Amino acid sequence: MKILKFTSIILIATLVFACGPKGGESSDSNTEVVDLESLNVDNLLAEIKKREDALKLDSVKTDRQRAEGLVEAYIVFQERFSDKEQSAEFLFKAGEIAMGLNLTAVSIKCLDKVYNDYKDYEKRPYALFLKAFVQENQAKNYEDAKANYELFIQEYPGHEMADDAEYSIKNMGKTPEELIREFEIQDSIRQANGEA
Repeated sequence: MKILKFTSIILIATLVFACGPKGGESSDSNTEVVDLESLNVDNLLAEIKKREDALKLDSVKTDRQRAEGLVEAYIVFQERFSDKEQSAEFLFKAGEIAMGLNLTAVSIKCLDKVYNDYKDYEKRPYALFLKAFVQENQAKNYEDAKANYELFIQEYPGHEMADDAEYSIKNMGKTPEELIREFEIQDSIRQANGEA
């Protein structure tokens, strides 16, 4: 009976090891290294879709490694296939995700490239606004942020974000406490004028 148990254990162990990951491979597809530079356009689009889907599955919190991998794939696609229809959108998404990950330099670079290289792209104004936003709030580069907000207002005076750009210029560098205090003062003034 002991021989039968021993043989069963060896057989089960052999099956487990034979069916598991081989030679240091991980069963987690997130650790799979893909040479994005060697993929053709269709395979790169498929890889981007795979990475987008993997990121969407993580509904509890964003997996930083997956998000960075998606940013990388977007940027590689734009660099290799800049004339393709998806290039501007992928680069814009890369800028947004990089902003969310506090990859400030990457975000500014992507958004700047969208603004400068894709003149007909529908989200071009947003790229300029977001670039200024990242310069202001993440890089704390108020001079460049102000210049880009002003450029935004000059180029897109009727845009829905023009008021936000003006507000950002007016309140640049102020702490949340300072902003709250100003709102309270303005509210008090409005109430006093309304009662008078």
